[in-house]
Amino acid sequence: MRHISLLPLLIPTILLSACGGSDSSNDPIADTKFGTVNIAISDSPMSEISKVDLVLDQLVMTDEHNKVHTYKMGLHRFNLLDYQGMTSRRVISDLQLPAGHYHDVHFTLVNGDEADGCAIENGHGRLPLMVEDGHLPLHDFVLNEHDNLSLTMEIDLYRSMHFSNNQYQLNHSGIYSVDDRYMGHLNGEMDSQWIADCEITHAAKAPVSGQFYHMAYLYPSNATNIEQMADIRPDKTDGKFSPVAVSPIHQDRNGDWSFAIGHLPVGDYRVGYTCLGHLDDPVQDDINQSQFSLFKDAGLVTIKEGGQATTHRCGNGHGGRG
Repeated sequence: MRHISLLPLLIPTILLSACGGSDSSNDPIADTKFGTVNIAISDSPMSEISKVDLVLDQLVMTDEHNKVHTYKMGLHRFNLLDYQGMTSRRVISDLQLPAGHYHDVHFTLVNGDEADGCAIENGHGRLPLMVEDGHLPLHDFVLNEHDNLSLTMEIDLYRSMHFSNNQYQLNHSGIYSVDDRYMGHLNGEMDSQWIADCEITHAAKAPVSGQFYHMAYLYPSNATNIEQMADIRPDKTDGKFSPVAVSPIHQDRNGDWSFAIGHLPVGDYRVGYTCLGHLDDPVQDDINQSQFSLFKDAGLVTIKEGGQATTHRCGNGHGGRG
């Protein structure tokens, strides 16, 4: 059985400007060229976890001259589960930086072993959350003069959150960032007959609660069929493709089943479906141990740039109801 599972989508948006400033002791020269940077954070959800508190300490980045720029975040705390799917929390707004190339970009955090550090809440209370290397990584970026660059960090909790040695660990696997100009969102309509068929086929593998974990797995388009779709695990030697994103599928009041995956880099992907999400332990190979399997190949989907939302019909989708 997997150690973790996940929660429905909740999504308001709040903007927050960064506080503090660069660690540079020299004033910029008059002819320095500047651009501005905006950074937001979003996530995909987890069930049985009601809160994921992140506490940001500093934004750190190194420029092309190997000068380190540090911006204090004022120990900014927010619940990651409030910013899911296609929404995000803006944690840096209109930060002015000298134009150039930046690398080793990351947020440092207050780890869960410190007072008022990162933490999760579940049915057993509040527990400390440890973050790998004490930071969240962003990709390198180039800032041109007069640019107004917006980046979004996506934290896929299904792939990055692990429970071991009686504590939760947030690993860098499953964390990526995108330039908002070159990303889009995915809305999925799931065939209700697939839902019913999967539950009947795998009745013997139902959770103790009796409630299956219906999940959409998103793969690179190189995965040309269901046999090439791997489960969530860090190491593979069987030639299968790892999912690039995972999302729970929810039923609405009309009986329709849907999922949403936000902030995806533009390109082609393939969608897989399963009702056995509760059997996908992120630290082991559950497919080759015959515990977990994908049920349907839902075909190819193309994500377009500019933050557009693409609707993808899996099987018969919502039966024409849209």
